[in-house]
Amino acid sequence: MKKNIFSAHISFRVLFLLLLAALLLFLIPMLAIAKYDVPAADDFSFSCETHAAVTAGGSVFDILSGAAEKAEKVYYTWQGSFSAVFLMAFQPAIWGLNYYALTTWVMVFSLLGGIFFLFQRVLHSVFGVSGYIAGIAAAVASLACTQFLPSPNQSFYWYNGSVYYTFTFAVMLVLFAVAEGYLLYGGGWRVAAAALLCLIIGGSNYITALFTSISGAMLLAVLAWKKDRRWAALLLPYVFLLGAFLLSIRAPGNAVRQGLFTDHPGALEAVLLSFRSAAKNIVEWADLRYISCMVFLVPILWAGAAESGFSFPLPGAVSAFSFCLFSSLFTPHLYALGSDGPERLKNILYFSFLLFSILNLFWWLGWINKKKRPSSDNCGISVGALCVFSGLAAVCLACSVLFFHGTLTSVAAVSELRSGEAQRYYAQAEERQMILENPEISDCEFEPFSSEPYILYFTDMTEDPASYENEDTAHFYGKNSIVVH
Repeated sequence: MKKNIFSAHISFRVLFLLLLAALLLFLIPMLAIAKYDVPAADDFSFSCETHAAVTAGGSVFDILSGAAEKAEKVYYTWQGSFSAVFLMAFQPAIWGLNYYALTTWVMVFSLLGGIFFLFQRVLHSVFGVSGYIAGIAAAVASLACTQFLPSPNQSFYWYNGSVYYTFTFAVMLVLFAVAEGYLLYGGGWRVAAAALLCLIIGGSNYITALFTSISGAMLLAVLAWKKDRRWAALLLPYVFLLGAFLLSIRAPGNAVRQGLFTDHPGALEAVLLSFRSAAKNIVEWADLRYISCMVFLVPILWAGAAESGFSFPLPGAVSAFSFCLFSSLFTPHLYALGSDGPERLKNILYFSFLLFSILNLFWWLGWINKKKRPSSDNCGISVGALCVFSGLAAVCLACSVLFFHGTLTSVAAVSELRSGEAQRYYAQAEERQMILENPEISDCEFEPFSSEPYILYFTDMTEDPASYENEDTAHFYGKNSIVVH
């Protein structure tokens, strides 16, 4: 009897490889356009010391000393995020303009590495689903995080902002995976690695530092309640995390910066406002692009839940708890500055929303699956089911792009490469670079950029030579003044 293709089970390995190929295909234009990326604004102000060391032919120790000097200076005058400021000092253009393209490679692959590592650890190692299913979920999450985010420029193409948020977020994902790895397999090296990652996170942006502190406290509390002695080993990384976080919070520079923003809520009001901001952004971000990803994942995660031996209890409570955790991400910036934050911050909030959504979808499907008590041979997905859900996902995505102007990062990158906009932008930056690196010119005058690519352009200098953008760039290149008019 001939087998009906619509009832045949599809290979998860084949599907994973197809999605991985699609992800790599979408990354090509994102990485290709990075060739035309250039530094801007705070890229210069946070790397003057390291650039000076590189220009003078200094040793590795000299460059590291320059980064430490900048971190100390900023700690007392502007912000306490010492580990982030230390990393900011290494923006690639300190070695030359053409090296700045490394920004995109570092940010993209650190984020994707964190997502794949965490999904493999959680879905495969903890819940026992197929490694290919975990890889499929990670690939879909990676596609969404790279293509649908609020600002690809500030997440992948502007070093200063992306290392502060996107890179630290990726480090947090790796930390969670490493901690889970210790609970599953042990290993003192994992504790040491977690301690180092905690030091980086605690001294970076306050959103990931606070979220990691809350998550860590809950993990230690659960282990202690279960009388699991492994909590004592994980206490060491947590001490590093809290120590770095408290050191960052107590920085004198924070008061200087916050003094410029007098209209901000108190602590309790900020917490309450966080729930409202979280709900508002969920409504905004749950568009057809997002829905297309969730629809596509339904049959995949259903099959994964059928494989798992977990019982998936209390899905409503899990979703409510997830919403509370997600809301906590909004609290630091609301308390400090009275707003949800800039686009670079919203990027990691969007990443968190996507990851929480996928894990919650998996939990709900698992709960329904166990209620139905499927037979053990019902763990695959049929070609027909996959075609139906993939078709619905494709319709949602197409409607978003065609009718609601939903942006895809790679589509925008291809457009700017084909039109020559990216090339013209970089050619003008190279013309400026020749003047900036000319020791015989002390006062520089430039015309504004004739093109401002959506993917690459963040900001430019101004007509005012006293603006911070102009002064910091002048200091970076050793000029008396710079004006753009």
